[in-house]
Order: sequence, then structure tokens, then C-alpha cells
Amino acid sequence: MSKVSIPFEPSSLNAWQAQLQKELRENLSLLAFNSEIEGLHLSLTDLEGEQLQTIQKTAFNWKRMANVSAQNERQANAYLLAALMQGADAIYIENANTTTNWSELLSDIETAYIDCLISFTSLKAQAHFFDTAETKHQSSCTILNLSGAERNLFNAFSFQQIGANCATELAGVLFELHQHLEQNNMSQTCYIELGIGSDFLLEIAKIKAFTALLAKLQEIHAVQFDFQIISKTGFCNKSLQDPYTNLLRQATEALSAVLGGAHYICIQPYDTLSEQGSSTFSQRMALNIANLISEEAQLSTLHSPIAGAYAVEQLALALTKKSWQLLCDLDADQQQSRVLLEKEIEQTRKIRTERFLTGKDTLIGINAYENPFDQPKATWGALPEAHGFTYLVLEKLPN
Repeated sequence: MSKVSIPFEPSSLNAWQAQLQKELRENLSLLAFNSEIEGLHLSLTDLEGEQLQTIQKTAFNWKRMANVSAQNERQANAYLLAALMQGADAIYIENANTTTNWSELLSDIETAYIDCLISFTSLKAQAHFFDTAETKHQSSCTILNLSGAERNLFNAFSFQQIGANCATELAGVLFELHQHLEQNNMSQTCYIELGIGSDFLLEIAKIKAFTALLAKLQEIHAVQFDFQIISKTGFCNKSLQDPYTNLLRQATEALSAVLGGAHYICIQPYDTLSEQGSSTFSQRMALNIANLISEEAQLSTLHSPIAGAYAVEQLALALTKKSWQLLCDLDADQQQSRVLLEKEIEQTRKIRTERFLTGKDTLIGINAYENPFDQPKATWGALPEAHGFTYLVLEKLPN
């Protein structure tokens, strides 16, 4: 085959930008990222601006996680066993207490061959686990502490679920970690729960920004520790009246977490917070989404798949700056830090609600193109609370 030389001449940055503006004409807004909710405004063509510092990552296998509460041991056990048969390779047990029946909850679950993470409501609940659980489970399960000198679990998911934007979510959890490091040494792996929102590129950037911010925090405290990111889908944009749209939302959310570099992907059944609880259908579909991403899309092992993607890295850089500034503000007046956080959350919550109710933000099947077919009987139950706010579920808002 003969060699063909095509004399393409390099274009200047100005010429490239001018050509984009010419071709887009009335759609010049596509050349910038503007988000009222995030409070971010940046150019997507300013290639000579500041760049995100590269953090080297080694390839790793992310895990498909099934998440349950320990409140009903028999039901939780049945769910976990089914999930493990359907592709899950990690489980996360929350809200373990002083009366949890570990023999029933962990029956037939071989925790030595999977990642099993457990968080407890108190130190007494943790002691109850070591007093009553089988020795094989005690030695193979990972204990997650929410308080005390041995704390190793920090929850940003709750910030996201009450309506906080990405910068507030990151700053809020990093402030908790910063306070902990001021008093304690992190001698074990640190686990961070992050929520996954619906803005695909922004959610990828959020995880990259968190990694950069965590490195900066470790440098300030002169410590080094391993960390694991647990990315969880939430409920703000989910629908009980149009269930199939949830599958699309969950798929893009999970994919953004995978590409961003999360270690655990927890796709929660969309009807988990309904009065009826999650259905067999929603449970199976949640795991199948992760299976498709891992097996059919062949994204089970990743090594910086979007390194150098300009739009994502600029978003990550902007989030890094904004989150760090908010973290500094919180640290400068720690006594008023809760008030400042609540103010930030309340403001973003208000913007999200107004944009949804006025139709500026469209959610198919919820505030536009409603499901014309027979609707499921599921209804939203009482919503959890965090940081003084109730979880924000847009479908539950009065229209």
C-alpha cells in the first residue's frame, strides 16, 4: 500500500475558535459551560488557560456493590444472596446495631471471597458484632467507623441527596476529614461515599476533583493513606410513575462514576425509598446495569480512560478551586461552619426546585412527557434526613 502524505497545516488557536463560532452560529452557548446550580461558568475553548495537575493512577478493578440495611436480617440476607448470584462482588451493610442477628444476616455468605463492608450505629453495635458473629466473618469483613479516633468512613452522599451542588458536597466531606486529621492519624484505608448526579461530564469531573483535593489535604497534614471511593446512585431524579426512565438515568450515572475512577459502584434500586420498598425487578435491573458496563462494555478494568479530556479536566479544575475555597471558608470559622454549609445547601436546593417546577430542567416522565400507560402503584415513603434537611426527591414536590 502506497504511503499518502496529506499536507494538513496546523491551525492557530484563534483560527480554530473563529471556525467554531462560525459553524455554531446561534449556538455559541455550546462553547461554554454554564450552570446556575453549580455556580460554574467556564470556556471550553480556552486551551491556553490553567490545566489540571495530572495524578498518576494504576489500573484497578472496580466492584459492583449491593447495599442493604441491617434492620431486617432475613430480608437483607435474601437480597444479598440474590445479588451475589446476579453479579455483585461487594456488599455494604449499613445501620448495624446492638441487636443485629449476624448468624441470620450473613448466613451462607462467604465473606472471605468478596468485599464485605459494614458500618455500625455505635461502638456498642460494633462490639456486638465481634461478640456474636462467626470468627470467619469477623476476620474477613471491613469495619467502617463513623466516629471516634478510628473513623474511616466519610459520607458525602448525604450532602448530594439533600440538594447540595458538587462543590458543597466535596467541601463538606473534606472538611469533616480535615477536622479528623487535625486530631487523629489516619492509619487505615479511608472510605468516602460520593453521590452520583445526572450531569454526565460533571460527575466524572467531580471524582477527579475529589482525588486532587484529597491529595492536597494529605500534603497539608503531612500524611499518606489509601482511600476507596464508594459511588452511589440516589433518588432526586428518579420516578416511581415512569420506572423505565430510571434505567437510563442509572446507566449514565454509573458510567460516569466508573470513568471518574470510583472503586465501588453501588446502583441502588430506584424504588428503595418507596412505601413498598424495592421490587425484585428494580433490584435485578440495578445489578444488570453494572454487569453491562463491566462485561459487555468491557470496562471492568480501567487505567485513566479519559486522561487529557479537555472539557472534563477543565470542569475538574473549576470544581477543585471552588471546593477548596469553600473548604477554607469553613475552616476559617469552624464555629459557624454548619451555618455556612446549611446556607450553601439551602440556596442550591432552592435553585434546583425552582428550575424543576418552572420547567427549566426537564425530567422525562416526571415534569415532561408523562407516562401514558398504566402507572405502578408505588408511592414515595417518608424520606430520610441529613444535616437538617430532608432528601430532595423532585417527583415528590407538589406540582
